[in-house]
Amino acid sequence: MKINVTIDISRDILESVFVTAIEGGSNYWYHIGDKAVDIIREAVADKDGKAFSEMLFETVFDHGRVLPIGDIEDMNGETIGYLDRETFQERLQKCSEENGWAIRNETEDYGDAGSSDVIFQYLALGELVYG
Repeated sequence: MKINVTIDISRDILESVFVTAIEGGSNYWYHIGDKAVDIIREAVADKDGKAFSEMLFETVFDHGRVLPIGDIEDMNGETIGYLDRETFQERLQKCSEENGWAIRNETEDYGDAGSSDVIFQYLALGELVYG
């Protein structure tokens, strides 16, 4: 038997996922290259004391910019994924179907580096690749 459940994922929850993933949960696999940094700086010129992870989230979520994501083991290599707000709903749906525990942890205030990493992988890569 299969059921569909609707879960509201607020901007605050997504920002928390990004911050946790960028600042620790996912830094074993991702690389933010110069091209992405330039896009972030262009989109969020006034930093207002924001952390890089907050600026990255704002660039994608609020400014609709697409950020390329690279592999930490091949920093000068090909892009392995993209952060694009247009794909978030579809990719979050896939995450909820394949690794729903991660979504539940984040929406029920039990989010941690592990659940943030899983969601961030879905958002950037479209699937769980690492870990």
